[in-house]
Amino acid sequence: MGKKKRSAPKKMAAKPKAKVEVTIKSKVLGEAPEEHHFVLSDGKRLKSLFELVDSLGKMGEDVFKAHVNKDKNDFSNWIKDVFKVPDLAKEISAINNQVGTEICLLRKLVDELKKEEKK
Repeated sequence: MGKKKRSAPKKMAAKPKAKVEVTIKSKVLGEAPEEHHFVLSDGKRLKSLFELVDSLGKMGEDVFKAHVNKDKNDFSNWIKDVFKVPDLAKEISAINNQVGTEICLLRKLVDELKKEEKK
């Protein structure tokens, strides 16, 4: 008698993954979608302004200058284009040093946290 070939079990169509919508109360306090993470010249990825502030205190001057110089301010552009906070972006664009940028961002984050606390 010949052996019957067993066919592979039929694969069931995958159920569509449920969509989850996340609303960020404050864009300043939120995280950028993965496709809009900021990639520093040293390869480190940033997904939020909190991470940017943290990185500013640790990054080398060469990394900072790769993103902020007389011709451009990539951090300001990221804040304006991704987080949609033009007033903060304008403030940041006028600053050309690490400490000043860090202080400006920290002030904005503290202000936003205070607003969230009152809600």
